[in-house]
Amino acid sequence: MRFKYMGFLATAALAACQTSPSGLETGTDLMGGITYRVTSLVIAESFPVQIEVTVEITNTSATSQTRTFPDGCVVLMRAYGGGGDPVWDMGNAVACTLALVEVTLAPGESEVFRTGLVSAATILGDSLPNGEYRMTAYLRPAETVELEAGSVDLAVP
Repeated sequence: MRFKYMGFLATAALAACQTSPSGLETGTDLMGGITYRVTSLVIAESFPVQIEVTVEITNTSATSQTRTFPDGCVVLMRAYGGGGDPVWDMGNAVACTLALVEVTLAPGESEVFRTGLVSAATILGDSLPNGEYRMTAYLRPAETVELEAGSVDLAVP
């Protein structure tokens, strides 16, 4: 019972911190009848801050669509500094289950996937400076889909 209550509190706290990326349109991409769309960038206002990205996958075609992802990490994040290349990639920092994830969607059907919370300390590590970073979400069906998620100010003590 205690663990259920703690999980409820954590979920309620995250819902209170949820924001849409300020000043930026969320990323959307249509590929082969499937629309991939960032629906939220959660910023848990702790210190250091923790972030999570949610992506909705929708079948916008007239027929059922199936996408297969290479592992249990359906959605991952990247952080970009001032340059064009990512300075941090969640795919290099987490362990994913090795089982393929197959998603079959009927016409008009959607499914939501989240990255899970990631701390600024994990992203910045020992080498990146405190500051504002542009975040993206990416998925890896047959081709990689990368979507703008927004910007976040990351800092560690």
